[in-house]
Amino acid sequence: MGKKMKNAPVYFTVAQVQFNPVLQMEGYLPTIQERMRAAHFPDFKQETIQKIVLQFGSPSDGSQAPKPSFIPQARCVFGNINRTTEFVLEHNALALQTTDYDTSETFFKTLLDGLGTIHDVVRLDFTERVGLRYFDAVLPKPDESFSDYLAQEVLGLSHKLDGKLAHTYSETVTINASGQLVSRVIIQDGRVGLPQEIIPFAPQIHPRFTAQEGRHAIIDSDAFYAQREAFSLETIASRLVALHVEIEKSFRATVTQFALNSWE
Repeated sequence: MGKKMKNAPVYFTVAQVQFNPVLQMEGYLPTIQERMRAAHFPDFKQETIQKIVLQFGSPSDGSQAPKPSFIPQARCVFGNINRTTEFVLEHNALALQTTDYDTSETFFKTLLDGLGTIHDVVRLDFTERVGLRYFDAVLPKPDESFSDYLAQEVLGLSHKLDGKLAHTYSETVTINASGQLVSRVIIQDGRVGLPQEIIPFAPQIHPRFTAQEGRHAIIDSDAFYAQREAFSLETIASRLVALHVEIEKSFRATVTQFALNSWE
């Protein structure tokens, strides 16, 4: 089992599995909710979110291009007592998100147990996408610098220019047999946070990350495998492990040994 860092920089983690649409998901909710409650996720709420629909291409008659539209989509959230870890169920996906990360093994087991519950109740047929995303915060002490923590390749000019830093941004995209990995590093002034598309739905970030205001870095590691496959918890587990391996490689290439020693 992976060793948990004593001062781990991870402050938000989410994994999602997309499966065949179940338009009658609402009819199964009482059974699903009871199973989730028994698994120590008793905090239940239903939400309706607005998803944007973009239409690409120019109209052939020369008229104005259609504007983006929004469609309502229902989702259910099953949270633990402390509201630090939540399952998010939609008609074609289940996600697990947490601001109280332990180890990958524990996280994956929780997600797979939740997927097993959904499968037992509705009998899923296939999966189309498995995704995994980590957010890590780099918060140097007053007598330290970002070069102590981050590889030179992602520092940009943040340490060479004066004034308030809006951001320094680095992104690398790689594709291999495990899927696609997007590795981002954002250095900015302010408080540690999340992207706008995640903020409304994420559990509250632990105060030890948000208490400090000033220059910080966020390592955003986003990996996914997109391919239709027959539903199998074993296959999903292997996909998650493979994605985590790639994220781990990227993370260790981004940070220094000094950083690892300070977090471990």
